[in-house]
Amino acid sequence: MPSPSVQLATDPQWAAESNLVRILAVTGVFHFFALTSVGLRLYVRIGLLRSPGRDDVAMVLAVLAALSGYICFILQGYHGLGRHTKTVSKEDKVIFNHIGFYQSLLSAIGALGLLKISIALFLLRLRNNNLWKWYARSLWALIGFVVVYAIGAWLSFLLHCTPMEADWTGEGTCYSREIFVPVALTNTAVNIFTDVCFATLPIPIIWGLQMSRGTRVKLIGVLSLGYIAVALGIVKASYQVKSDPDKMFNKHLNVFGFLQLNVGIIAASIPTLKPLTRKRTVDPERRAYDDIEQHVETIGSGRKYKPQLSFLTRATVTDESIEMGKRKSIREKLSMPGMDRKDTVYSQNGHRVGSQDRILEGDGEYPKRIKRTTEVVVESVDNDSKT
Repeated sequence: MPSPSVQLATDPQWAAESNLVRILAVTGVFHFFALTSVGLRLYVRIGLLRSPGRDDVAMVLAVLAALSGYICFILQGYHGLGRHTKTVSKEDKVIFNHIGFYQSLLSAIGALGLLKISIALFLLRLRNNNLWKWYARSLWALIGFVVVYAIGAWLSFLLHCTPMEADWTGEGTCYSREIFVPVALTNTAVNIFTDVCFATLPIPIIWGLQMSRGTRVKLIGVLSLGYIAVALGIVKASYQVKSDPDKMFNKHLNVFGFLQLNVGIIAASIPTLKPLTRKRTVDPERRAYDDIEQHVETIGSGRKYKPQLSFLTRATVTDESIEMGKRKSIREKLSMPGMDRKDTVYSQNGHRVGSQDRILEGDGEYPKRIKRTTEVVVESVDNDSKT
């Protein structure tokens, strides 16, 4: 097969080939879904629950940084992206590399770091009293690690050429490939490691929550979507060890890195969208349950705990069975000796009363509302005592 330089002179069809549409289409579809998922996340947290958190702020910054990465792909399209490297002029290559420099800083490093911080802050919302201490410490340690490593990655990228503009002009001294490739692989390995940690750490916490087994399995499955980003990171690493003389034609390394970022954004936003799937009912027996603003007091958050709008759950009791676990009466007692009818009792959500099935729906507060909450504990009466 003739060399590319010979092909350029003898094969105009080869010189006219372009992958630009495919690159922009694939990255654009993934980024569209990432933007949509974050938009829906904000609608839920701000519009429905009125409880935006620090994890949402970090996610917005991450998706904006990812948007800058996609804009860089578009701009590079005017300067050779998707075309064979041999067909691109030197001037276009300089501009192409200059754009890629900022794309790496904003998208490949900045957006990934913000994404991981957002995931960690979200996971801090999950609270299990038995495991909370080590779980929270592990997440804060990971946040610190991500911040330190992102700063180190920025510095290593900014300083790997002397002068800095040699990165895009080629006029200066830069790290050799023997040095740069191991550094890049280390960065990818760290990203894969943190992705695995964030997907695995919540499992024992979720399994200990007081919700149905099916709900726990579904929740673990949703949070495990982060493993898809791990798989894309492995594919990206495979291209880092390869030397591609025609890298502008496919741009595999940057494309898979961008897909990894957007899949991570989507996977991190899906667990926050549960309120969108909940149907409201007009059944008078369920009206009080459905009109509650879908908030949970007991799940904790990334900030210091303070009382928030209580989440009330309903329990239906009869004379045949009254199941309230091991809670004792704390404030009021409702005695129902000889109960022979069906009553509806509401109790404030506690460690044993109620459910944590709504754990993903936020922990907001309503400072301008006055709320009165009465905790009611139903005590069963043994058959012997009734007689």
